[in-house]
Amino acid sequence: MADITPDPIMRIATGFMAAKHLFVASEIGVFENLANGPATLDELAAKSGIPRRTLRISADAMVSLGLLEREGDRYRNSAVAAAYLAGRAGPDLRPAIRLLDRIGYPTWMKLEDAVRRGEGERHFGRFTEEEQQIFSAGVEAITAGMAALLAESYDFSRHRRVLDVGGGTGSFLIAVLRRHPTLQATLFELPGACAVARRRLATRGRRDARCGGGRRFVQRPAARRTRRDNCGEHSPRPSRRPTLWRY
Repeated sequence: MADITPDPIMRIATGFMAAKHLFVASEIGVFENLANGPATLDELAAKSGIPRRTLRISADAMVSLGLLEREGDRYRNSAVAAAYLAGRAGPDLRPAIRLLDRIGYPTWMKLEDAVRRGEGERHFGRFTEEEQQIFSAGVEAITAGMAALLAESYDFSRHRRVLDVGGGTGSFLIAVLRRHPTLQATLFELPGACAVARRRLATRGRRDARCGGGRRFVQRPAARRTRRDNCGEHSPRPSRRPTLWRY
């Protein structure tokens, strides 16, 4: 009994504090303001407009969590923060952090009620325009690697059309069309997400891509369906017309 401590319980119970510190640090631009190199607390405060006292709480919390490093009076991004949170070229997880903070975190606060009622929270199709933008950008950031893997790992050159069901912002289609620009692309999503996807595809020069918004398919096209999961596996079902279904 002497070897048993409450430490594991307390680590779990206080885990939300670390998450919330990360959300705040990202939102106030701590990592972005260190993208070009180390800075003092006064320099960070001047860039961010955050009071020095509370900014120090946030910066020191990130030091304790390993996302910032401090040498003397200067802070700098750790390697992982520089790679994913500073807003430089390459993968950017800041939209994912915002999604977890603005949409995920408030939803998890209702978990007890959902468990007691025996039913989950329903958000899809009920987002405000701002929430839809946050949700779509966050999911795109989380799945960016998978979108690139899909385009790289499957040979689309033998197909003429591609259909992405539940295609989010169109990021999977954009990655595929970048490699295979002659494909005719269609995306099906909920209406709010479809509006985001339509804009994203248009900004990538694919105004010809079709976006359909709705809640279900009335009729599935006769197609050769290639089912792929998020790891890039596929299992073709022979038929005549090629369509990609992503779940």
